[in-house]
Amino acid sequence: MRFPKIGQTPAAELVELADALRGAANEILRIHEGEHEDVQGATKALKGMTERLSAIASRQEVPRFGESQSTADTRPYYFPGAIEPRVHVAHPFMTGEQDGDRRFGRVRFDLIHEGPPGWAHGGHVAWFFDQALGQHVVASDVGGPTHRLEVTYRRGTPLHKELDYEIKTERVEGRKMFADAWLRDGEVVVAEAKALFVEPRAGFKPGQSAAD
Repeated sequence: MRFPKIGQTPAAELVELADALRGAANEILRIHEGEHEDVQGATKALKGMTERLSAIASRQEVPRFGESQSTADTRPYYFPGAIEPRVHVAHPFMTGEQDGDRRFGRVRFDLIHEGPPGWAHGGHVAWFFDQALGQHVVASDVGGPTHRLEVTYRRGTPLHKELDYEIKTERVEGRKMFADAWLRDGEVVVAEAKALFVEPRAGFKPGQSAAD
């Protein structure tokens, strides 16, 4: 299947704002004491900023999937923002490059992704796999939403390191696409995943199971 362009690309100013918020979130996790004038000042400034942003933010709940939809009746949907340019604050830094039935890239987990001390939380690792595999599906023009994702954790996934990942299409069966993925710290596989994506039937609507 040929995927249409989904969502919008965030403005450069929004990407810059997201980077600033991401940096602040990581610094909060490095501060020992809360009773500090800089912490109190930052809290006041952040609350004020949130109020100002709220005044210009859309209150609509319908995502704007395509450019043809009205901005007055929808909220933005920044589907590409988890890779580049980044606008989703909590998503780990990622790159990606498609080469036929394979995808290669790098990912880095920061303090906001910490689970066990010094290691990324397994939920964030699974989130990364789902996002990277989804990008592989879109780039391959095969398949659809995630139907099944199985993650095996081989070792701890370290923080603050750029890790390599690889994705390969295992096979395609009609509407189904099976793919495998590996996350490596150097030559060591720290986690791997197997996924199944199912192309929606004609008339598919958001919120409906693609397998129906």
